[in-house]
Amino acid sequence: MSENPKTIGNPDNHSEKTVSILKLPERAAYEGGMAEPGMGALAAPGNAGTMNAIINGSKLTGNMIITRDLEITGDYEGDITSDENSNIFIKGTCKGNIRTKGGSVEIEGSMHGGDIIAGGHVKVTGKFHGGKIQATVKIHINGEFSGILESADIEVGASAQGKGELVYRESLSIEKGAKVEGRIIRLDGGSAPEPKPKKGLFSKKTEPQKT
Repeated sequence: MSENPKTIGNPDNHSEKTVSILKLPERAAYEGGMAEPGMGALAAPGNAGTMNAIINGSKLTGNMIITRDLEITGDYEGDITSDENSNIFIKGTCKGNIRTKGGSVEIEGSMHGGDIIAGGHVKVTGKFHGGKIQATVKIHINGEFSGILESADIEVGASAQGKGELVYRESLSIEKGAKVEGRIIRLDGGSAPEPKPKKGLFSKKTEPQKT
């Protein structure tokens, strides 16, 4: 997280206050005690100093630059950026863009209206409804999604359902039971052959009528 002061609106008197920690509107628990109402911060669950957290019951708006792993169990709106190997775990709700240079992103909760760029992998067992997920290593989808998925390897689990484009370099696997509509594209510039329609996988393509 950036150590630069951040200006955040005060929900009590509607004025702005410059603080050097992220301010939460609700009373927040943290390692070693309780934060004062309206003055919560990114807390470190478990081992202090190893992970930041926006905890359940809190709501936060604003862009962040992080240098440690981040867990979101509350509600967050804004962009999250890391030039480190920071991993991001979304168990609450998130709206914005995420970029982590060498880390991974896992979504058990929901993310809406943004892109994810990760140097590691991206795993979605919750909901992703945004623009694009781009992961260097692998994307594993076993939840709801809409948008573009781009990675070296893409795995679509049996519980996956969604619509979009699957763009891969090396391998693509789709388990029986997945409900996905969209296109398959290879990153080398060619399109992969479309699989024969199967119930529960890709919707049947309608051919144009000849006149």
